Amino acid sequence: MERAKLIVKNFGPLKDIEIEVREMVALIGAQASGKSTLAKLLSILEDEDFRRDEKNTFEDELKKYNILSYLKKDTYISYDNINHFKTSPFSFDYENGSFSKGTPQRFLSFIKDANNDSSNDKNKIKNTLKTALSAALNELFITDSIIFSNIVTNEIEKNKIKSLILKKQIKSFKPDENTADELLEILEKEKSINNYIELFEKIIQNFPNLYLFDSIYIPSERSFLHLIAENSLGLLNNNVLIPKHLLNSGQEYQKAIQTIKELPLDIIDKKIKYKREGKTSYIYHNETEKVDLLESASGLQSVVPILLLVEYSKSLKEKYNFNFVVEEPELNLYPKAQHELIKYLVKNCLFDRKNLILTTHSPFVLASINNLLLAFDKGKTKPKEVNKIIKKESWLDPKNFIAYELKNGKAKKIMNDKLGQINENMIDNVSDSFSDEFDKLLDL
Repeated sequence: MERAKLIVKNFGPLKDIEIEVREMVALIGAQASGKSTLAKLLSILEDEDFRRDEKNTFEDELKKYNILSYLKKDTYISYDNINHFKTSPFSFDYENGSFSKGTPQRFLSFIKDANNDSSNDKNKIKNTLKTALSAALNELFITDSIIFSNIVTNEIEKNKIKSLILKKQIKSFKPDENTADELLEILEKEKSINNYIELFEKIIQNFPNLYLFDSIYIPSERSFLHLIAENSLGLLNNNVLIPKHLLNSGQEYQKAIQTIKELPLDIIDKKIKYKREGKTSYIYHNETEKVDLLESASGLQSVVPILLLVEYSKSLKEKYNFNFVVEEPELNLYPKAQHELIKYLVKNCLFDRKNLILTTHSPFVLASINNLLLAFDKGKTKPKEVNKIIKKESWLDPKNFIAYELKNGKAKKIMNDKLGQINENMIDNVSDSFSDEFDKLLDL
């Protein structure tokens, strides 16, 4: 399901991009096609520090990610999720060298100003506000259902709200634009713009965590994080010439290794595990044989930071809207391990208000995703049989996934929504080119 829309024009390698952002996004393309640039933009736009801090400029964020030079005079960037159910109101625009961003507070201020202008369409204002308010309520009923009823003091109203929440639970919290109206009926209030505004203000005041966003950016250079983890803060403070987004990732990684002391590495081998002892990270191949992580196989050095950062974020920041951005998850991994990692990421990065963005060069990653999409489809009629092949927690709902190929500065959608699959020709093109080359050699 679309949770946001991003438009980018004339920004570095991105010439004319318009994509919908779902809970999971996969970006594939050749080197320098703009995959990482697009992923970095999404990481910036879905990060709490940037969204809320007025002193935190767009240019500062681009500088952190080493893409400030991509800005041009005719650069245009627009990000909008105000009208979508599963996200909090936020918008961003960059044009003619300046930017503006809209938080829930700004959104509400905009609504108030628009409502005071008699020339505006009141029904349009009302519907926009109702949609955003219903989205917030749907989220609250999932995450803070018990304490939500405490915003009212009347016991009868509390019980009615609890009944409404139970009804939503039975419906599996499907997006419902009428939630705001149902709540106003319980409170015996008119479905007016002013009452919508009053209720929205209560939500913002009492449930600030509803609007907390954070991005976990896991770069392709993640093996480097082992080297800087203990010194990332010092490197950051001393302006060492290392991209700040890597140093920030290093800080997060340092927290992760201090928190997650032991981790099975079933993705690689069920016998292998990660263990932190003192100030050293080890890979245990059995109960007694161990090797320093820095001296271990390149695939292990690549996958361990992903696992640690995901597990750390799961354990400490459940109330955040988390946006995981993983660059080239396939790095240094055997195809079977790539598949296991994709299953892990879908299981651990797509629940509650968690989202996942992947950049990849690997047709194996796309093939793995297709298996998870197919598992969801087949699981509707044969859940037990499918679960024996792929565990249910890794099934991928096609409505929550979208994939794009980046080429010549544009983004081409390669997800077939009718079939619920990534287009097969996108996966086959690589192997076809190899086969064609092989056939020509045989013909000599």
